[in-house]
Amino acid sequence: MHSSAADFPTKDDKAIKSAVIATGDKTELSIPNIASGEYAVAVFADVNGNGKLDSNFIGVPKEPIGVSRDAKGRFGPPKFADAAFKLGEGVTRQTITIK
Repeated sequence: MHSSAADFPTKDDKAIKSAVIATGDKTELSIPNIASGEYAVAVFADVNGNGKLDSNFIGVPKEPIGVSRDAKGRFGPPKFADAAFKLGEGVTRQTITIK
């Protein structure tokens, strides 16, 4: 989960990170105590279990990925503005399709 366009989606050292083991077609993740603001989420399926997103020699992901608001990139990853959503008080839900 990123709160800055400068860090999204590749600087995972600047992200709020969490992991969940998927057990079916749908998986839920809850991240409590996040400050209100604007965020974008990038997720991936770690198919080989090595703890990182594998990519080919030009940087194209080799594992399934997804981004909040199902934003699409054009010749690269999606822009923060296309994936960003507002987080306020209470529960905010995002549905992300991993492809």
